[in-house]
Amino acid sequence: MNRLLQIARKDFRDAARDRELYVAGALFLLLGLAIGYIVGGSPEQADGASVAFGSLAGLTFIGTLAAVALSQNQIVGKRSSGELRVLLSLPFSRRDVVYGSFFGRWALLATMSIVTLVVAAGLAFLRGAPVGVAPLLGAIVLASVLLGVFVSLAVGLSAGSENTARAAAGSFGIFIVVLFLWGQLPGIVRYVLNGFSSPTGATPSWAKAWGHLQPIAALRNLSVDVFPDLAPALSAFANSIPESQPVYTEPWFGALVVLAWVVLPVTAGYLKLRGADL
Repeated sequence: MNRLLQIARKDFRDAARDRELYVAGALFLLLGLAIGYIVGGSPEQADGASVAFGSLAGLTFIGTLAAVALSQNQIVGKRSSGELRVLLSLPFSRRDVVYGSFFGRWALLATMSIVTLVVAAGLAFLRGAPVGVAPLLGAIVLASVLLGVFVSLAVGLSAGSENTARAAAGSFGIFIVVLFLWGQLPGIVRYVLNGFSSPTGATPSWAKAWGHLQPIAALRNLSVDVFPDLAPALSAFANSIPESQPVYTEPWFGALVVLAWVVLPVTAGYLKLRGADL
């Protein structure tokens, strides 16, 4: 565990030499300034959750995109440059490198999301808008968990890829699928199974359940009872919850889905790298 934390700290410090970090950092800062300015511009219409809501909604896209961009080269880049061989010649295992890189990058993105929320809250407060501490803390938790999902996806693909081009294509491809195409996949499957013609009849239960296996939808479902004022901020890229509220929309089910999205991708990447010939 100590060696894993050493890799995590090294990854966090090394980020300062990454040009992409400064681009992403500027976007996070601009997002915070924009939210703070907008909310602070109409203080009479704002409530204590407005800053947290707007920041979380923005981080759902900008934050996850940055998580992919800053994580997709973490392992395969070390592999291509020979740094991975050097690390493995020291008392570090492949597990230490993969999970250490994952936790280091996750900590970096979580820190950047905190900066966004603090900047937004500070500017909005200075302009006279109310700022609630509890919603801010809730937004930090939800944003950090969401960013962890996409860091896991990108680091897992990076660990399982043999070259940087494949890792980048896979990571950004998954990002597009999860955010923009996830809800369309059941329709495509039904179209193919129906002989390449539009299916008729009611949408089957499996297709409805599929929409709630998406990580953003699962996190929204998880947060409905805990952070009811913030849950709608995650709805832009998530299927709506049916009025019948089936089991796959329950908070406990959402928690299991989110946990799987955080744990499984990076673990799959590690298992692929563990058996790879470097």
